[in-house]
Amino acid sequence: MPIQTICPYCGNHIITVTTPVPGLLTWLLCSGLFVFGCFLGCCLLPFCIWSLMDVSHSCPVCQQEIFYYHKL
Repeated sequence: MPIQTICPYCGNHIITVTTPVPGLLTWLLCSGLFVFGCFLGCCLLPFCIWSLMDVSHSCPVCQQEIFYYHKL
């Protein structure tokens, strides 16, 4: 969920831009599916589900990363 804040880098009042990034939870689910027999690409399914990924918040003006939310 984007948040309204003041960017510590450029000082502007902004609403952050969120970007899903594969994190530890995504990789653990992928490797777990692979081990349990999902060999034909099904193990890559966690990379398509945004709710399983970490979230990077960045400034739309200066493009600097402000916060990184880890799911796990």
